[in-house]
Amino acid sequence: MVKTSSSVQPGSLGLLALLSLGALEGCSSAHASPSSTRPVAAAPPPKDDGKAAQAGAHAPESPEAHAAALEQLKTAILVPRIDKQNSLTVPLPDAEHWTRVRFLTVKSLVGFRYGKAHHAVVAAFVTHVPDNSVQGACSKAFEDWAKPYVEAFEVELKHDAPAAFAWTGPGSPGLPATSAKPIAIVEVDPLMAKTATVLARDTYAGAWAAYPVWENACLVVGAAIPSRGEDERARAVRDRFVKDVLPKVRVLATAEPKERF
Repeated sequence: MVKTSSSVQPGSLGLLALLSLGALEGCSSAHASPSSTRPVAAAPPPKDDGKAAQAGAHAPESPEAHAAALEQLKTAILVPRIDKQNSLTVPLPDAEHWTRVRFLTVKSLVGFRYGKAHHAVVAAFVTHVPDNSVQGACSKAFEDWAKPYVEAFEVELKHDAPAAFAWTGPGSPGLPATSAKPIAIVEVDPLMAKTATVLARDTYAGAWAAYPVWENACLVVGAAIPSRGEDERARAVRDRFVKDVLPKVRVLATAEPKERF
């Protein structure tokens, strides 16, 4: 099962600053590596001790280790993982090697990192809107929320072709489990982001989706994958999240969870 950690991750950098998802500090400096087209065998990251990944606190992994971890994420079986409040499940590839984490800059429903070197990060958040039944309201609310982070960390964005899928919501409180559940069209924003701050110089592949769920509330789930010279592999992992993970996020709670971590 996924390991849990009470460690608070250091400041928001890179693509996760853009997504307001959390932290890659200590793992987000520029990495040079050979071409992403070279053959690399899939392999999970080393065992994660669950402690906060402070800058310089762990031995750097080789470019080959990052490439191998991305290959693992591209092909490993998906297993749903649940948050502490039993409010949602997120299917993760190679789920046993993801560690649950907190984020310093924002409160989340749940967050995960793939290896202590942050080969990938996934997190879920809640935003609020007057009416989440309005198409695009949830996406706009998250974009407005993330904008200050994008500007503060000088993130250069390149949006790829958007995606969308039909998604079944959790239903309404008090109604029988057999009652019809709402179906929404959820939009996905796949992108590449480049950071060029003093603390972070790297490219990230990422994607996020905003789901209309509880009353006046939206669930935002996003994934970010640092490239470290492996643009093609990072993009391939992102595309798997767009195709196989985000559409299969399942909300179990019929009312907005009270706790944030």
